[in-house]
Amino acid sequence: MTQNIHTPRNRLMQWLAREDGLTSIEFVAMFPIAMIVFMAAGESALLNLRQTYLDRALEMTVRELRLGQINAPTVAILRTKICARMASVDNCQTNLTLELNVRSTAATSLTMPSLTAGCRNRATNIDPVLTFDAGVANDMVLVRACLVQDIVFPTSVGNVSVFEDMPSEFQIVSTTAYVNEPR
Repeated sequence: MTQNIHTPRNRLMQWLAREDGLTSIEFVAMFPIAMIVFMAAGESALLNLRQTYLDRALEMTVRELRLGQINAPTVAILRTKICARMASVDNCQTNLTLELNVRSTAATSLTMPSLTAGCRNRATNIDPVLTFDAGVANDMVLVRACLVQDIVFPTSVGNVSVFEDMPSEFQIVSTTAYVNEPR
């Protein structure tokens, strides 16, 4: 008695035993993971690039401010100068908040500034109320800038620091301090 090799069960077993499609299975399994890692790395690089842009623009603007090259500074003037020095940042004028706060230089009254920066909440379209005091000669001034930017790849949210109330954006904060030159 001969066994029929063309039964549906035998065909299924032969099909499952084939090895000519294994690389495509590996590709299908690994490609999404590789793309998520790639997109998260790209998001991180973009975040670091924008952080560097903000740090550099803030330092250059504060140098002008410290040396007295900006007469009667206002938020609008400083925001314009900082944004002009930053490349490839979306809506810098509306998404950048600045805080200038005179700090005491007396050793007995040193206080730590708040660790949280006042950033614009784009969901409610509210700008925070921040101190803006450029000080006078010999005053030490703490300068903090916060730039709110959109996340490019939503899958990389776990890779960058985002806030629960604003899940599709991240905040870039740069802080510096200076002492006004005597006039």
